[in-house]
Parts: sequence; C-alpha cells; structure tokens
Amino acid sequence: MPSARQIRWAKFRVLVVAAVAGTILCVLFYLLTGGTLLERKATLYLYIPDASGLGPGSPVRVDGIGVGKVSRVSLSGSKQPARVVRVALSVEHSHLIHIPVDSTADIGADTLLGDKFVGIQSGHSASTIRPDGEIALKPEATTLDLAQFAVQLRTVDVTLRAIEDGTSPLGQFVLGDDMYRDLLRRLDQIHRGLRSVEDANTQIGGLVYTDKTFRQIDAPLLALDQTLARMQSGQGAAGRLLFDSAQYDQLRAVLVDLRRSVAEFRAGPMVQSDGTYQRWRRSLSSLVERVDEVNAGPLFNSSEMYDNLNGLAIEMGRSIRDFRENPRKFLRMKVF
Repeated sequence: MPSARQIRWAKFRVLVVAAVAGTILCVLFYLLTGGTLLERKATLYLYIPDASGLGPGSPVRVDGIGVGKVSRVSLSGSKQPARVVRVALSVEHSHLIHIPVDSTADIGADTLLGDKFVGIQSGHSASTIRPDGEIALKPEATTLDLAQFAVQLRTVDVTLRAIEDGTSPLGQFVLGDDMYRDLLRRLDQIHRGLRSVEDANTQIGGLVYTDKTFRQIDAPLLALDQTLARMQSGQGAAGRLLFDSAQYDQLRAVLVDLRRSVAEFRAGPMVQSDGTYQRWRRSLSSLVERVDEVNAGPLFNSSEMYDNLNGLAIEMGRSIRDFRENPRKFLRMKVF
C-alpha cells in the first residue's frame, strides 16, 4: 500500500501535468484566433437586404486585409428592403483609424461556392468611424451607360463587317485560303527542317548524329589531360619546376646574390656618406661652367670666324675647280 508521501507526490505530478496541458491549450487557442484574443474589440453595424451565405464567424476585411469577424446576424425589424438584416461586425479597435466614416461595405465571396465575407472599401474622409457606428452598404450598379454600349456595338459591327469582307486576318482565314496555304507552307518548312536534322550529312544532323563535335571538344581536353599528366610525372620544364628544386634553388641563389649586392651598395660610401655626391656635384658644376664659357666665347657669339672659314672654303673650292680644269697652270718648272 502506497504511503502518504507517495500519494502526495502523485497528486502533485497530476496537478503539474494538468497545469501544463491547460497552458498548452490556452496558447493553441490564442494562436488559432490569430493572436487577437486579448485585443480590444469594437462593434460596427451593417444593414443588408438578405444574409444568404453570411453568418457568425465570417471574415471582415478592409481593402482586402482581415480586421475582424461577423459576431451576429439578426433581423433588424425595418420595413425598408435594403435594411432587413442587421449584421454586427466585431472589429479590432486598433483598425478603426483605417475606416473613414464615408467607407462602404458589400458582401463578397472568394469563389462561386466559397463562404461569404464582408468587404469594407475605405473612404476618403478625414474622420474615422466610432465604435457602434454604421457602415453604409455599397450601392449596386444598376445604371447602363448607353453611349458606351453604343460604342461597343459599333466596334462589334466593324469587326463583323471586316470578317465578312475578308479585310481582317480572321476574315481572310474564314473566306480565303491564303492563310491556310501560308500555314501549310510554314509547316512544310518546319517539316524540311526536321528532315534536315534527321539527315547526318547536313550540318545540324552532323552535330546531332555524329561525334564530330564531341571529337572537337574532346581533343583539346585530351591534350590538356596529357599535359597535366606529363607535369604530374615530372616531365617537361613545368614538371621539373614542380618536382625538381634545382631551378628553384638556382633562382633563389640569384635573388640572394642580388639582395647581397643591393645591401653592399647601400652600405658603400657612395650611399652612406655625401663625399662622393659632393665630388660628383662639383664635377658636374665645373662641366656646366665650361660649357657656358664656350657658349659665351667669340666662336658662338660672333660671325667673324664663321665668315673667315666660309671664305677659306670658297677659295679652296675655286682652286680645286681651276686645278681640275687646267692642271698645267699649277705645274710650272723653272730651270736655274
């Protein structure tokens, strides 16, 4: 027989399980109601001629957005045909600011056989509806625009005349065989195209039924695979570079020598001290001064020397010309 402590512990466990189950049920019920169970509700009224298909729980939407449900449908007792049934709408209080006072409502359905809902079309007034307010029923469109109907009739008449006269594509198709022949010609072209695809001697057929294209794609891939295989086996310059470290060591030695040479040059007196720089600077300055002196001398500033040299060249040219014309003139012999 269980002891009193075991009985108390069993009762405690049952109580905990019941509390957890109740909590879960409350959460599920809250979620099934859309999370609006604890929100404040406001009641609005709508008068309609009949309530066929509409009942408690039917959705209430404002511009397609759900804001509540129908809470009650009852007879209003009014003698007016448009106010026979009174529908009480339970709307979330926070959504009243989205329903102006000039809003209208009507009864709609998602499908032909679906459940009805109350659809509210928001108006344009700056004032919003208050709790226990009335929403006007949207009037049915019973007027007929005769002018628009006449335009549509004329459009239909023009279309039918075009078909009868054969001026439109549909009329040509009905009365003549041009479109039919054109359709046959296009189908024949499609048929010939399909036959060309079936023929392996054509370009497209060769692509489809022969391995020419495959070979064109396979050959470069095979060459690439062979090249990679040779590299992997250590053949060729690239393979030796990957598997033999001699070239790498040689290149590394060259870089080490170059780095050592740069370091020696940076450590030399030419870089570390400015004595060499000063000597180079004095030499260049002296060379520039000499060039300036030559440029400032009479050789470049006066034309006298140029004229003398030019006259000497002219006299020499004349003498050479006379010598070529009469060499005896210059070959004179005297006997003493």
